[in-house]
Amino acid sequence: MKIHAIDAPMGPLIMLIAAVFLIVSAITDHQWLYWLAALLVLICLGMYLNASLNGKYQIIDETIRNLHLKPTAQVLDLGCGQGAVLIRIAQHLEVPGRVIGIDLWKKSDQSNNSLKRAQANLQAAELANLAEVQTADMINLPFDDHQFDCVFASLSIHNVKPAINRARAIQEAARVLKADGTLAIIDIEHVDEYQKVLENLGFHNVMVKKCGVRGWWGGPWLSTKVLLAKRF
Repeated sequence: MKIHAIDAPMGPLIMLIAAVFLIVSAITDHQWLYWLAALLVLICLGMYLNASLNGKYQIIDETIRNLHLKPTAQVLDLGCGQGAVLIRIAQHLEVPGRVIGIDLWKKSDQSNNSLKRAQANLQAAELANLAEVQTADMINLPFDDHQFDCVFASLSIHNVKPAINRARAIQEAARVLKADGTLAIIDIEHVDEYQKVLENLGFHNVMVKKCGVRGWWGGPWLSTKVLLAKRF
């Protein structure tokens, strides 16, 4: 099941408005440079939409496969949105395995983002016995220490501001992670920052991988990376 939602919808909307403005300027002013600029903006818009509607799902699926989750794993999804990661992880589990998704449900982060929509998607996928969603803040998680085998965050931690709060989110993820658990982060910004925080927390096996063109949100200047971390 694919969740059709555009991430940070104001971004592509601004690009579309800019492209229309440039096309109108090209027609009225007869300037070929405006046509070229409009074409470049439309290419960036196409890459953004591809990353949001297609590429991110490929990256999520690949990352989940690389986790080799046990069917009974306990998983936490930080910033779950409408459930793209949640549903995919639940499909790898069986009772008593469970994945919990938390979010603050900001529509500026993802179109149509809401607790009800996430719950409806779980029901539609017939996975409510393996997954649940709740409202919670990733910088103050309502879970016990060492509760989860895996903590997953896809395109969510970069929305936390300022940097001190992002560090707090990483610290909270580490707190609720079991000693032999895995932290998986997919993000487009601040990945080096996350790596430094984790290394200071005692994670000595932190790997970062670039995802190529499929993860370009408008261009290589905003590209997706995957971070996998274990304490040992």
